[in-house]
Amino acid sequence: MLSRYAQTTGDTRPYDLVHLANSSVNPEARSVFRLRHADGDLALKLDLDGLETDRPAREYNTLVRLAPAFAKTPHVGLIDPVWVDPDGLALLTKFVTGPTALQAATDDPTAENLTVLGRKGAQFLNVLHKAEPAEEIGYWPDWVVKRLTNLASKTGSCAPQIGASACRKLIQSFRKLSDANRRVACMKMLAHGDFHGGNLIISETAATGLDMTEIRHKLGLYDTVDYLTSLDIQRPDLEEPLSDLGVHPALDEAFTETYTHPLPRDVLRCAMLGKWLILAFKITEARHAASRFQRVKLIRLRNRLARMT
Repeated sequence: MLSRYAQTTGDTRPYDLVHLANSSVNPEARSVFRLRHADGDLALKLDLDGLETDRPAREYNTLVRLAPAFAKTPHVGLIDPVWVDPDGLALLTKFVTGPTALQAATDDPTAENLTVLGRKGAQFLNVLHKAEPAEEIGYWPDWVVKRLTNLASKTGSCAPQIGASACRKLIQSFRKLSDANRRVACMKMLAHGDFHGGNLIISETAATGLDMTEIRHKLGLYDTVDYLTSLDIQRPDLEEPLSDLGVHPALDEAFTETYTHPLPRDVLRCAMLGKWLILAFKITEARHAASRFQRVKLIRLRNRLARMT
């Protein structure tokens, strides 16, 4: 792939190739590498299914299209696209140094740091969510009930660890809350689609968004839900208070005070509960038995659910 890049661009500099990660969804086909060079590093996303999925080309076009919107706002940005493989098998961008928001929250889960991360996440979404025209639509949470019902119906080692009885009660709690918020006006806008804390790089000068492959028009509040849940579920201290969203109050306050688009609190709380429930139902008996990480995660999820239902 580097040969193809050199042939099409004329960049024949000798890069040191460092493997960073494989995709959790399709590890055999999708990988990320860092290309080291004294003149500046690049990031290579390799997607062997790209000819069929068109993911690298779509992400490249998205980055180019949204660059002007982010260029107007200091301290918030997107990765800079450099080259896309003509056959759609790879994308090269400039490499951005710094920890992800997820790593930063894991390393330092103090209220002070969560405040910083809440603000930076909101600042990024402020720009993304106004990059294209938005429309007002009603909140419709039925898909969450269907997802929970499907997960709860699994049996044997694939059944949720919390048990069938607990699943039924929690689904009832979510139905009650969602019925009260059904059709409440929310904003459908250009949304990231996978805005967990691992897709935002934090540096001293900027917050930079990554992985724009799932971007589409949907309820923007789901970007908020993904970001807040991904940062807070790593926090180990169960004794600290939680807000009504099930997250640390400092994270909640910093994000919601910084975010500038309409975000109905009751709908947001309902969507957050749905996310916590899905995460809890996905911890099956088999996963719980095999992984200490999953066992600890379920303790944290139970703590949040107990305070929200």
